[in-house]
Amino acid sequence: MHSEQRKIPTTDAATTVPPGLRSDGLALTRPFFRRILRPSIVCAGLVSVALVLGTTSIAASFLPFDFLHAKARALSRTGQIPFFTQDFYRQICLRLRFIGAACLTVAAFMFVLRRRVRQFLETLATDAVSLAATVVSECKSIPALDRWALAAVILLAAFLRIPLLSQPMRYDEASTITMYASKPLYVGLSFYTEPNNHLFHTFLVHLTYVLFGNRPWALRLPAFLAGLLLVPATYAAARSLYRTQGAILAAALTATSSVLIEYSTSARGYTLVCFLFMILIPLAAYLLRTQNWVAWFLFAILSAIGFHTIPIMLYPLGGVTVWLLLSAIAGDASPRPAHVITGLLAAGAFSAVLTTALYCPVFAVSGPKSVFANRWVTALPWQRFLRDLPASFLSTGRNWNRELPLPLIFALAAGFAISLLWHARCSRFHFPLPLALAAWVVPLLMIQRVVPFERVWMFALPLFLIAAAAGLALIGTQLLDDSRLSRGMVLVAIFVSLWTAWRVQRSHLIYSINEGRGMEAIATYLKPRLVSGDSVLVSLPSDVPLEYHFLKQRIPIAYLNAPVSHRIFVVVNQVADDTLPKVFTMEKIQQPAQPVSLVAHFDSASLYEISIAK
Repeated sequence: MHSEQRKIPTTDAATTVPPGLRSDGLALTRPFFRRILRPSIVCAGLVSVALVLGTTSIAASFLPFDFLHAKARALSRTGQIPFFTQDFYRQICLRLRFIGAACLTVAAFMFVLRRRVRQFLETLATDAVSLAATVVSECKSIPALDRWALAAVILLAAFLRIPLLSQPMRYDEASTITMYASKPLYVGLSFYTEPNNHLFHTFLVHLTYVLFGNRPWALRLPAFLAGLLLVPATYAAARSLYRTQGAILAAALTATSSVLIEYSTSARGYTLVCFLFMILIPLAAYLLRTQNWVAWFLFAILSAIGFHTIPIMLYPLGGVTVWLLLSAIAGDASPRPAHVITGLLAAGAFSAVLTTALYCPVFAVSGPKSVFANRWVTALPWQRFLRDLPASFLSTGRNWNRELPLPLIFALAAGFAISLLWHARCSRFHFPLPLALAAWVVPLLMIQRVVPFERVWMFALPLFLIAAAAGLALIGTQLLDDSRLSRGMVLVAIFVSLWTAWRVQRSHLIYSINEGRGMEAIATYLKPRLVSGDSVLVSLPSDVPLEYHFLKQRIPIAYLNAPVSHRIFVVVNQVADDTLPKVFTMEKIQQPAQPVSLVAHFDSASLYEISIAK
C-alpha cells in the first residue's frame, strides 16, 4: 500500500448522503458495523465462547478410559494403538482440565472488563471503515494496463496448475490425508505425531474431503487456491514496498515459478504460508503510516493462522517484525515510532494467545513436546550444523531457479543486488525487507542449530522476485519515462511469463519427480489378486502413496510389508532409484532364493512377484 493514504474524492451530492455513508459508494460505515457487529453482542459472544470451551474441556477430561480407547481403536488404520495407555490417558485428562481452567479464567476476565472491551470494539468499528476505504482506494489506483496484465497472469497461473491437480499423490500429501485430514477434526487437529500435520491446512483439506470426496484435485484445492491468490498478493506486496512498475513482473515470475507451481498442486501448507507472508507485507507498510487497531488485529490473526498452519511462520513473521521496528527507527513511521512499538506489542500478545488457543487440542492430546521438542527441531552438533547449512542454502537457490533460462537467472540476481545497493532510489522505505529477514533468520538459526528442509524457505521466494523486479525496474527508469516504463514492464512480464511457462510445460519435471506415480495402478492390479499369505513389499517413499490407494480402494493395508507365507509382490520405484535388493535391504528382509518374475510396469514403478515354496 502507498505510504500516504489517498482521500476519497467527494462530489456536490455528498451533502445529500446520509451520515456515515461515503460518497464514493463504500458502504462499510461505522453505523453498518454497529448493526452487524454490535460491541455488546460481540463481547457477549466472546465470553460465551470462552465459557463453552472451558466447560467442554473440563467435561471431556472426565470421559472414561474405556470409551476413549474404543474410539481411538475404531479410528486407527490397523486397529492397534499401543501408545494409548493409562498414563497417556491421565496426562490428557490433566492437560484438558488445565486448558479448561484457563478458558474459564479468560471468560471471567472479559466479563469483568466488559465495558472496556465494548469501548475498544467501538474503536475497531471506526478503524475498520478507514482500513476498508484505504483498500478500495488502493485497488482503484492500480493502472488499467496492470489490471489486465495481472488478470492474464493469474489465468496463466491457473492454466499451469490445474492439469497437475490430478497427478498421482505424493508421499507427504498422502501421509497428510491418511493420518490426519481424512479423520474427524477432533483427531486431525489434536494428533501431532509429525510436523507433517499442517493443522490449519489439515482443517481446510478435511472440509474439501467432506464436500467433494477423496479425489486428488479436491484434496489439493486449499493449496491450489493459496498458490493462485499468491500471484495478486505478490503484486500488492511489490506495490507497497517498491516503485509500482516492477510489481507486474514480480507477479508474473511468481505465477510461472516451477517450485511454486509444484507446491500449489500438492496438498501441503507451504503455499498458504507464502500467501500469508505476502499479505502481511502491505499490511505492515500500511501500519507504518496509520495507527489502525483493526489492521493490527488482522496482522495478529494472520500471524496466528500462519503458526497454526506450520510453526515455520516464525521466520517470515520475525522478518516483518524486525523490518517494522527498523523502519520506525529510520523515520518511516507516522506520526511517531512509538505507535509501531505499541501496536507490535498488542498484536504480538493477541497472536500468542490466539495461537495457543488454536494449539490447545494438540497440547491436550499430543502434549507440548510434540510441537516444541520433536526430532525435527532438535539442535544439531555445531560441526554438522555448520557443514550442512551452506549446502542447504545452495540447494534452495537451485530449487528457486529450477527450469529458469540462464539469462533470466543472471538478470534476477543482478536486479536483486541493485535493489539492495540502491534501495533508496527504488523503495519508499529506508530499510530493505530482505535484509531485515536475513537479520532475523541467521541469528535464529544459530540459536536453533537446525537445518530446515529447502521447502521451508519457499516463503522468501516471492520476496526475492519482488526485490529483483524492483531492481530491474530501477534500470528501466534510466532509459524510459514513467508511462513508457509501465508499458515496457508489462510487455517484459508477459514475455518472461510465457517463456518460463513454456519451459515448465515442455520439461514435465514436476510430474517426473512425483514419487507416487504408478501406485494407483498397482493397487488396482493387486486388489482382485491378493489372498491370505500374500505380502506387498514396498519401501520409502512409495509406501505411503500405495497405502493411500489401498485405503481408497478398501484393500486391507495388512498386506503391506506383512509376514510372508505365500507370495511376495515387490514394488520397485524408478523415481526413488529403487532396485530389488535395495527394497529388501530397506525393509530389513532377506531376499528369498526363489525366482523373481516381472508382473508389469506401471508408469515409473515396476511390480515383481516371488512365489514362496511351501
